[in-house]
Amino acid sequence: MKRSMVLNTVLLAALATASALGGVAQAYPDKPVTLVVGFAPGGAADTVARQLAEELSKQLGQRVNIDNKSGAGGNIATQAVLGAPADGYTLLFAAIHLATNPWLAGVKYEPKSDLTMVSQITSVPVVMLTPGSGSFQQPVDIVRAAHKTSGGLKAGSGGIGTSSHLALELFSRSQNVPFLHVPYRGGAPANQALLAGEIDVMFDLMSGGLKQMVDSGRMRAVAVMQDKRVAALPQVRSAAELGLAPETFIRSWQGIAVKAGTPPEVLAKLHKAVVAAAASPSFTGRVGDQLGYTVVTSKTPDEFQKHYLAELGRWGSLIKAANIKPE
Repeated sequence: MKRSMVLNTVLLAALATASALGGVAQAYPDKPVTLVVGFAPGGAADTVARQLAEELSKQLGQRVNIDNKSGAGGNIATQAVLGAPADGYTLLFAAIHLATNPWLAGVKYEPKSDLTMVSQITSVPVVMLTPGSGSFQQPVDIVRAAHKTSGGLKAGSGGIGTSSHLALELFSRSQNVPFLHVPYRGGAPANQALLAGEIDVMFDLMSGGLKQMVDSGRMRAVAVMQDKRVAALPQVRSAAELGLAPETFIRSWQGIAVKAGTPPEVLAKLHKAVVAAAASPSFTGRVGDQLGYTVVTSKTPDEFQKHYLAELGRWGSLIKAANIKPE
């Protein structure tokens, strides 16, 4: 009799828990949602996040507010999300920095288990650039000049461990050519240095501003570091077309993540809403046509999680091999 009572009690508790979780998922969201962005207002990441938040608000039926918490390479924002309840009301604007910071910045969380990815939203091309007034027409010209220049050509980046720095390391190691790395505090000052002729080459993320500078002839795009051309710069050949090895390919990415432990039902609702928001004409128009990004969403949260873990492994290996240290 006692055993039967205990079993009944356990069963009732389990049913109550399942019912409660189902109720939470059914009601979610019943209040505004916050999307935490680890970068300052006005930048490319902020622009994408705000456009997505506008469309995500329509899908969820609740306002999605942007909370910019810039600093520490995005780590302040990540810690803010991890410090909030795992209930789906505090989202993180995820990007490639989540795969590089753990190897550079001494993060205070476990990247493989503390975060859960919801869906990717963009894939961002990386472009090899030289001054528009220079003589380099394609990557092979840069390789030849680097071999002939004592100490190597000056190659700028937006900072240690950024996508522009990683792209430089991939190219340098693949082609076995030396470069003098000149890190700047962000992509904007690095771009200005390239325009002024202070550096010979740099890699940068595709953006509306970059497209304008290339189209005007102030910068020359000599390659898109992937297997295919991009619609925003149709005249620029891909790395694959130019005979560069796949080891040189790099695409940055953006998406949405939440704190691990978020109820599966809430995660499923979020995934569906994010995918629908990213597919909206206003989002694809703003992000695709104006910024030159490719809108890419994940079939399931697990698919994005696997992509994130693969990126974590790839960039960790490169950072260790190249002995990249934080500033």
